[in-house]
Amino acid sequence: MDESEFIRRWVMLALEKQMVDYAMNAWRPLSILPAPNTPVIAAVEQGIAVMTLNHMGEWRRDGVPHKEPRAWMPAPMPPKTIA
Repeated sequence: MDESEFIRRWVMLALEKQMVDYAMNAWRPLSILPAPNTPVIAAVEQGIAVMTLNHMGEWRRDGVPHKEPRAWMPAPMPPKTIA
């Protein structure tokens, strides 16, 4: 294994560790509400979903009103594309 391959594997393992930590510890209770119209990953009865909370206090999934989730975590921002 050369140095560049070692560094690549080390970075991937470090990234994986950070992602696992985020998945285990980033959940927020509903007593802490997200900013309005911000996408969040929500724990719902069917599993997980990307949802938003609008200014009226309604939880929405795909633009349709939805029952409030059990917990939520900030959703990663999608990558910006250059047009």
